[in-house]
Amino acid sequence: MAGLKESFRGQCNLHVYFAEQYLAQLESADPTAWGGHIRRATSDSLVWQLQLAYQCHLADLIDQQPKFGLALPQGVFNARSFVAAELPPEIEELADRELEPGWLTVMQNYTFVQTAVASPARHGVLAWDGQLEPEAAPDLAACLTELKSTIARHRATLMEY
Repeated sequence: MAGLKESFRGQCNLHVYFAEQYLAQLESADPTAWGGHIRRATSDSLVWQLQLAYQCHLADLIDQQPKFGLALPQGVFNARSFVAAELPPEIEELADRELEPGWLTVMQNYTFVQTAVASPARHGVLAWDGQLEPEAAPDLAACLTELKSTIARHRATLMEY
């Protein structure tokens, strides 16, 4: 692969592609495979690809708009990581959305190592077996759809500049 220029946009596209593959696998996986761990492992991998795609999208927005003079933060970052007097409007939009409930918050606050929560004892039950119920699974298909839509909208806006 020598000679191919690496780009944040290309990386973003690849992470979105991997997320789509994990979603397809998640939707078709036998829930008993790998001792019942396949769904959790696939969900974790899907969210990781979504998070990587999001960070690459942010990096692409910065890379495509050099007039703002922003440098990429080190390590893991999000839109709220950028501090400047003037930010690209797309970054401002995403920083606001990171604080609101919705797909972006679900994706960013995903708990990779989930602990189960105790289910309440049923009314009138004298003895409870203490079994635990896993937390409700987030709608990862919606997260993927919304991220792809946001990326496409931002790229279309960048083409207008």
